[in-house]
Amino acid sequence: MYDQIAQNQLKEKFDYELWLLDFLSETQKIYEGGPNISTITLINRKSSTHATMPFTEEIGSGAAMKIMDTMMPLTFIASYKILDMIIEWILEENTKSGNIQSIPRYFNEKIKIISSTSVQLDYPPLFQSTPYIKDYLSALYSKLLKFRHEIIHKNNFKVPNGKLIIETTEKSKLYSIDLDRGELGAFVRTVVAIANLLTGVLLFGKQEDYLLKYHLDRIKKLHGLSEFRQVKTILINVILKVPEEKSIFPADIKFVRERISQIYPNVKTLFNLKVMGLINNKPSVCWDFPVDFIPKGEVLELRSNNYKKYLVPL
Repeated sequence: MYDQIAQNQLKEKFDYELWLLDFLSETQKIYEGGPNISTITLINRKSSTHATMPFTEEIGSGAAMKIMDTMMPLTFIASYKILDMIIEWILEENTKSGNIQSIPRYFNEKIKIISSTSVQLDYPPLFQSTPYIKDYLSALYSKLLKFRHEIIHKNNFKVPNGKLIIETTEKSKLYSIDLDRGELGAFVRTVVAIANLLTGVLLFGKQEDYLLKYHLDRIKKLHGLSEFRQVKTILINVILKVPEEKSIFPADIKFVRERISQIYPNVKTLFNLKVMGLINNKPSVCWDFPVDFIPKGEVLELRSNNYKKYLVPL
């Protein structure tokens, strides 16, 4: 179950929806860092810093903003469609293993199966290792169905001043949600990230974990579950130039973290680390450690013949 063939089948299911949402919100750049990730250059244990900040183009006002607001209902529906295709894919995999006999046609019936305690479903490895993702995805799928129906079947929504407002009545009780641009963006980023993680486009690590929790906190009104209280998280690149000392390049990781906290005082910052070993002030050797593989400890003693896996050409 959930092998490469299954991942490819899932990817084919929502290829168009993912393209649309990436186009509207540039979600994938946010999760993967993109080509414009910020870079700071440090000299080991020196206070001087060189930083290159990415150029980001903000959506303008007037006609462009009006178009984005007009697309809000479509954005909401495309996001829910991805949720539905993920649930359907999980049910398909469970029919292959014999856990269930068939896949229900209607949304409410799918919700009953994933919510049932009598049906034992096998979930993707990502959901098994990180149960909160399954719980929050299931809650979004269940709680947003009635609002999806209002848009699809009744064209019942409003978009005043950059907010998507949907109301519905269920068993004589009125339900409503209102999403501003930021909240809708958090919903989109959550859904697209989970889709990319399930298809193997993204690998789950610290950055994905923190960002998922951050965006889920922003849409508590949609899933109704508890908050993680996750502060905003960014990913940056750090280039650390380390002069040689007695045939060792002592990369001071504690120093790097302290400098980063001074530069970005109000956010949680993760970083990729490129260590450039200097001999006579000239680059001699280079290691490139991704964010999830930076060795632990305050000082990393590097030699030209260790951590070979992370050695890169100059």
